[in-house]
Amino acid sequence: MTAKKLKKFKCLLLEEKKKTLDELLSGNETYEALKDDSYGDMVDIAFQAYEKQNLMNFSQKEKDKLDMLNNALKRIDDGTYGKCIDCKEEINEERLTALPYTLRCVNCMSKYEDKKRREKM
Repeated sequence: MTAKKLKKFKCLLLEEKKKTLDELLSGNETYEALKDDSYGDMVDIAFQAYEKQNLMNFSQKEKDKLDMLNNALKRIDDGTYGKCIDCKEEINEERLTALPYTLRCVNCMSKYEDKKRREKM
């Protein structure tokens, strides 16, 4: 994958990460109050940091998505982004655009999901 395309996908991943965090935290009155509120004495700042950390305790699904986004960003840095973890072939650019943190190409994902379904039976 070219450096230009990697940069495009890195921006896409960072955008998705910001959007996910914003969606998770918007509407939360405590977060909204703390978002731009980092002033006061040391005790106030420590409490605000503690509150912000507590707000980061999302549901498992949300944590998983953030982990996948962070892992995709790491794969960009280590040069493995865009390659299927199963067949090692390039993942279709359209798939990466739709799901930039995907680990598998369409064919391998289909096989993976079939295997998971069989295991549940």
